[in-house]
Amino acid sequence: MDYIIGVSTALFVAWYLTVSTVIADEHEYRLMQDLMKNYDKRCRPSMNATEALNVTFGLALAQIIDVDEKNQILTTNCWLNQMWLDPKLKWDPAKYGGIKVIRIPYKDVWLPDILLYNNADVSAFMSAVSTNVIVNNEGNITWLSTVIYKSACTINVANFPFDEQNCTLLFASWTYDGFQVNLIKVSDTGDTSNYMESTEWELVNLLVSRNVVYYSCCAEPYPDITYYVHIRRRPMFYVFNMMLPCVLITLVALLGFYVPSDSGEKVTMGITTLLSMTVFLMLVTESMPPSSDNLPLIGLYYGITIAIVSGATAMTVLTLNIHHKGMRGKEPPLWVKKLCFHFLARMLFLKLELPEPIESNLVDYSRAEMIHPVAERPTRLDSEKLPENGGLSPRFKQRLRNLGSIGGVNSSTSSSADNFEKQFTRVLQKVYQTIEKNEMRLAEQDRRDAIKLEWQQAALVVDRLLLYIFVIATLVVTLVIVFHAQARSADAAIQGTT
Repeated sequence: MDYIIGVSTALFVAWYLTVSTVIADEHEYRLMQDLMKNYDKRCRPSMNATEALNVTFGLALAQIIDVDEKNQILTTNCWLNQMWLDPKLKWDPAKYGGIKVIRIPYKDVWLPDILLYNNADVSAFMSAVSTNVIVNNEGNITWLSTVIYKSACTINVANFPFDEQNCTLLFASWTYDGFQVNLIKVSDTGDTSNYMESTEWELVNLLVSRNVVYYSCCAEPYPDITYYVHIRRRPMFYVFNMMLPCVLITLVALLGFYVPSDSGEKVTMGITTLLSMTVFLMLVTESMPPSSDNLPLIGLYYGITIAIVSGATAMTVLTLNIHHKGMRGKEPPLWVKKLCFHFLARMLFLKLELPEPIESNLVDYSRAEMIHPVAERPTRLDSEKLPENGGLSPRFKQRLRNLGSIGGVNSSTSSSADNFEKQFTRVLQKVYQTIEKNEMRLAEQDRRDAIKLEWQQAALVVDRLLLYIFVIATLVVTLVIVFHAQARSADAAIQGTT
């Protein structure tokens, strides 16, 4: 008996719930029919045509998708919240089973034509997602939608890659003026509770303001809601991939001063690094807008470093000229020796390998060689003049007298001795002249080697001096650019907050 009573009770409860559900569905169906019976979505929902309809507009920034610097377009994912009162969609919940809220397809009700005025792509209508509007019994309508906007934004690349951008999203009605649709902002700041962090940009602030603008087409005022998107670039990617290679390439170019001048690769290294810098500069210019108002900071840095590398390459040519100047055999001027060997070498802590002083007699030989040819200069043998008509020299005659006193000498022996003396004297003169020529040639070679070494040491001092100058210039330019960018970013942030 208890089992039958339990089954009967369960069946009754199930029947009651089914009937109640059917009745509730019938109430909602009847409510929808009654609301849409005499409703015309083409008419603005206002009790009086002279009264303005208040539309509360709110925006929640969900994501910054992209910032196109070249085309100056900001792509964002936004969630829109629009609320207004429609008197024709009111009802008494007691007559419809206590229903207070219903969902109606957004295409079946009147919607405000609020658009993004600085829209840069008409495909935003295609990317909008909206399903239903939420209506309560007092006629309050809430329309929630999500849209991917591509808005025009003036990109200021003066501080790139340490820049901050201030973009705007301007929303207003396209056909209704302020006397028909009055826009009201939700708060002074935008909703960022659902914001997704970007890997490239940091959201600094999202402010809201309401403005009233008079356009040239119409005399009526047009209120608008403007959202100010203040974003800051994360510069680590560009510092690591653009600025650091530039610094390294510049330092490699400056190390060309350490390359020996005799290797023949000093100018080649400078030109190679110059071409590398040009390639990186092309990568920067491809991503920047073609603007003449503001020069990108990184572009300025590349331009200065290219000028530094070009100057270093030109100075390399100068040092090569100094290095090979000793080939001409011209001694360095006295002021060059004092400046390079005594002043700059000590200041740069250079230990030079200067040549030993050239002996005076060797210098005299070299100068005599330049003034008189060897064949024309007198020799020590010339001081002992030969007898006229092929006579014997005094020393040789003395030897012959010694021989004559021993054994006697006839006339035939005397004539042969005279011929032998002449030939022997000529041979001695040629041998002496040959030895003297070799000595003077060696002396001249030593003099030229000493001069060449002096010019090479002077080129080494100039090389080292230019290396220090260009390294200091590169570091100073890098620090000035970085600190200048930080200062300008701070000023921009202060202006953005005010």
